[in-house]
Amino acid sequence: EGGDMPKITPVPSSVKRLKPGFLSRLPGVGQLDSVAKALRLPTSSEIEGLARDVVRDAGRVVPSDGVLSVSTFQSPLVSFAYERGWRRSFEANGFPGPAEEYRLAKDFLEATLASRPEDAKPPVLLDCSCGSGLFTRRFAADKELGFAQVLALDFSESMLRQTDGYAAREAGEKTYSKYPRPLTLLRGDVGRLPIQSESLAGVHSGAAIHCWPAPEIAMAELARVLEPGAVLVLTTFRRSVRGFGQNRSGYTFWDEEDLRKLTRQAGLANFKAIQRDPAFIMVKAQKPLDEKAGCEGLARAILLRQLPEFGQELAVSPAGRSDASS
Repeated sequence: EGGDMPKITPVPSSVKRLKPGFLSRLPGVGQLDSVAKALRLPTSSEIEGLARDVVRDAGRVVPSDGVLSVSTFQSPLVSFAYERGWRRSFEANGFPGPAEEYRLAKDFLEATLASRPEDAKPPVLLDCSCGSGLFTRRFAADKELGFAQVLALDFSESMLRQTDGYAAREAGEKTYSKYPRPLTLLRGDVGRLPIQSESLAGVHSGAAIHCWPAPEIAMAELARVLEPGAVLVLTTFRRSVRGFGQNRSGYTFWDEEDLRKLTRQAGLANFKAIQRDPAFIMVKAQKPLDEKAGCEGLARAILLRQLPEFGQELAVSPAGRSDASS
């Protein structure tokens, strides 16, 4: 109740940073790490952290069903590789690269901030399904960002460990105090967001919706947590995606009309799309200021939240990291 943060219940943290091990103390490793950093290759501490993650999460290293889906990103190997090569491959499908993608998303997200009421709480931005924090960290590090605070949510603990590790190196451990915008990590399910209704001034979700098992439910939840007038921005692959067979990948691919319909049935409006061949699409949708339209979208979200697929409640700790309640 009150304060500038969306209502979130504190819980103990399980997204813990691994302490440096013996590799970094071996002769010559310091020099090798300097070369690795210059070449953007994994350092000794990152390799050792991966090894510990693999040992701890042995059952998640390779998804048991052999299908690319949500479970894929719970693998420490996939989480480790995501920003170290995998995400760059998206450019073959028309993704413009992180810097340009960030610029486009930021323009959409900030466009409505000036029209917020003067007495509104400081605007909070959620980076949903944040992965390794590729865009989370850009938001938090942006001195010109119109949002006062950044939340980053993902279902995968191993992805959040990557986000935490990158952010700690860039901005300091625990609270990431060198970032101009406060950053808080949350572990949670996009289908049951641990956030108060109408408490966010913007939501970003980069290259994630194709992995969500129940996108209609997730979209209703995102609409629920947006304040009236706030904007959702997401990117994904269009149906013409290269390199994946739709029946084998486990992903759901979209076209512009699919996404327009999905956002509209969640109560969002003012849809706009940017497309780049062969498969990139970024869409923007806004929560209406109209009270009736907003209530209809909220009612739909509340109804969908009653479905058993949602699973357990998840929440965040004020210190900066979060966990699933058990």
